[in-house]
Amino acid sequence: MKLQDMAKKTNIELAELIVTTRTDLAKAAIDSRTKEVRDVKLQGRLKQTIARALTIQREREIANEEAAS
Repeated sequence: MKLQDMAKKTNIELAELIVTTRTDLAKAAIDSRTKEVRDVKLQGRLKQTIARALTIQREREIANEEAAS
């Protein structure tokens, strides 16, 4: 998912995205250990998606804290 698409999501949608992506990452890790993986770059893309979503969440937290101050 692209950064612009993630930035448009609400906080709840981002949290759901993180949970589902982490679940997919766990499944991909198991598949790679059992040699059932077809897309070897999948784990890296999932990690990148999680990192992007967490970054957006943190940016919003910081912006809210600064607005409250």
